[in-house]
Amino acid sequence: MTVPTIGLSSLGFCTLALLATLLSAIAFYAASPHCRWPRLRRAGRLGREVGTVAAAASLWLWMANLGVGAGLVVMLCSWMAAAMLLPCLAAWHRPLTAPARERR
Repeated sequence: MTVPTIGLSSLGFCTLALLATLLSAIAFYAASPHCRWPRLRRAGRLGREVGTVAAAASLWLWMANLGVGAGLVVMLCSWMAAAMLLPCLAAWHRPLTAPARERR
């Protein structure tokens, strides 16, 4: 069985795989009930489906470039790093809240 090939350099594979990994993490974050960005939450109705397809595509790209073992490890590490950074970015960029009322 032969694996279909894409005419990209190693840097092209890594860039495309990283973008697919980031898209997958963002889609899963948008579909979660903990998403703090309202605009992203509205777009997250199909988040699980898009996240699954993007994760499979990124896994295939990482494995095609690095091999099965290294591709799996790099995909999971970059996916988890993006999944941890998204809530931190959302907490950092949260909208301004109304000032607290004074006590009487």
